[in-house]
Amino acid sequence: MEELARAGFLAKGVVYLLIGILGFQAAAGAGGAIAGPEGALLTILHQPLGRVLLGVTALGLSGYAIWRLFCAAFDPERHGSAAKRVFVRIGYAGSGIAHGALAVQAARLTLGKGGGGSHRAEHWTGELLDAPLGPWLVGLVAVGIVTYGIAQIARGLGKKVDERLRLGELPPDQRRLVVRVGRVGTIARGIVFGIVGYLLLRAALTHDPSEAGGLADALRTLERQPYAPYLLGTVALGLAAYGAYQLVKARYRVIATG
Repeated sequence: MEELARAGFLAKGVVYLLIGILGFQAAAGAGGAIAGPEGALLTILHQPLGRVLLGVTALGLSGYAIWRLFCAAFDPERHGSAAKRVFVRIGYAGSGIAHGALAVQAARLTLGKGGGGSHRAEHWTGELLDAPLGPWLVGLVAVGIVTYGIAQIARGLGKKVDERLRLGELPPDQRRLVVRVGRVGTIARGIVFGIVGYLLLRAALTHDPSEAGGLADALRTLERQPYAPYLLGTVALGLAAYGAYQLVKARYRVIATG
């Protein structure tokens, strides 16, 4: 289980690094295109030995999904009170499902079957809107995503960003650098999730699934704002920092399995 988790952090880090780099290139007018996780997978596919690299990425994402679902089922890290554990475990389950879906998409691309995920947010939002009390359900999910984004920002600003990392093995200068990178990356990811939640809430209020969107749509929302190159470039660099932070976790994260 520990090896699956570390492989997962590595794959997740690569995906976020690519998202950040592509977003920064787009903001700087250097030829990049805004991309979400699906776009990052396609970028890997188009590299030399792309299918091999993407297959390895798919395995890593699968490992992360399995570890998150394991944490949802058994809570090996014992997160505080019983009430807190419920919410944390729900979050782990959602993360496991999301990364599992991304792993399936990576595997399909590796096998040349197409990803099929470019309009996934719109599709599932439309399905949920058509359900009984659909707009309320979509709104509830939107509030949950916004709350998670705010929690990520608070974590980035707080003192627990390096929690469960064995940074004592690093020299002081490197420890401080890791913490700073972790703060910037976590805050940037929180901002993006907040925008994703806002887009979903707008879809609920208008009963229009086309208003919903994922990470790439959140970055495109920033691209349409005043001072877009600065906003988009800053957040994109933050997402790249988050990717680098995941690579550090792949090496130094304490993985509880029992």
